[in-house]
Amino acid sequence: MNEEVFSSLADARHKLARWRYDYNTTRPHSALGGQSPETARRALERVEGSTLGTLAALEIMSYERKGLPE
Repeated sequence: MNEEVFSSLADARHKLARWRYDYNTTRPHSALGGQSPETARRALERVEGSTLGTLAALEIMSYERKGLPE
């Protein structure tokens, strides 16, 4: 984005949206082993089924009130 020249706020928003889409879907990421997020998602779906809940699985924690005053 440092190399971009924006002619208006709408132009800046448009270019930022294009950059964000590229970064989040097609650009390779080192944290994903050089894969794009889209490729990594498809690979995970093949192995795990659906990515829903796989990438951000929440652990249900049970908290007990031991020794705490009421």
